[in-house]
Amino acid sequence: MLRPRALAAQSPAGPAIPALQPGHCQLWWASPHDAHPELSPLLDTRERTRLAELRHPAARALYLTAHALARVAVASQLGLSAPDVMLTVMCKHCGGPHGKPQPPDPLRLSLSHSGDRVLVALAHTTPVGVDVEEIAPYAPDVATRVLAPQERAVLATLPAAARPAGFIRYWTRKEALLKSTGDGLAVAPDLLKVTAPHAPPRLLSWDGPDRPLLPLRLYDLDAGPGHRAALAAVGAPLRLSVHDGSALLRTITTERELAP
Repeated sequence: MLRPRALAAQSPAGPAIPALQPGHCQLWWASPHDAHPELSPLLDTRERTRLAELRHPAARALYLTAHALARVAVASQLGLSAPDVMLTVMCKHCGGPHGKPQPPDPLRLSLSHSGDRVLVALAHTTPVGVDVEEIAPYAPDVATRVLAPQERAVLATLPAAARPAGFIRYWTRKEALLKSTGDGLAVAPDLLKVTAPHAPPRLLSWDGPDRPLLPLRLYDLDAGPGHRAALAAVGAPLRLSVHDGSALLRTITTERELAP
């Protein structure tokens, strides 16, 4: 299980950013506390419009941090400035302008945010999906909609105090899988069956006609206290590395504050 940690090596201007290699995936962790007005100009018009529509300050901070971090991480691999990064957003099912953002080839991107965690996954060629969730009180009606009967039965055997975290473990695995394939919630989560919360992560079955032909890999991530996270990848296994997104964003805000 991978834990968020600071980068071991840093340049004088900020954290070192290793070049992304085939078969590797970088995981960039940050916090909504990293949100800063200087990050807004990094977003494109669509993202700034969405940011303005969010009324709750916590939701705005999460969105701004996640999308700015995604742009900076992609830009670092392409040798561009973050505002110049082109992220294409198109629904796999209807072709509409929604869904997970896609950077230029060969990069693949996924981002997620919840509670006090922001996570960006960046891979070379391999489609990925990532999900992080704050542990919330267990809601049996929600579990009925997103878990298969076998999964609900497993959850019922857990002590009541362990069910909220157990459900979120199920949910993050399923959400990561559906994001990796580009389906999102257009596919009902209860069609996917994954291993029990205490077992190593693995997709057991995917009912219906839309299951991808390539193998789907699943990884649990350590998001720290009060949160759960998972990463999924389509195809070959990935080598994961964990990086300090907060430090990366501090570099950007410092550079803009010092600019004449």
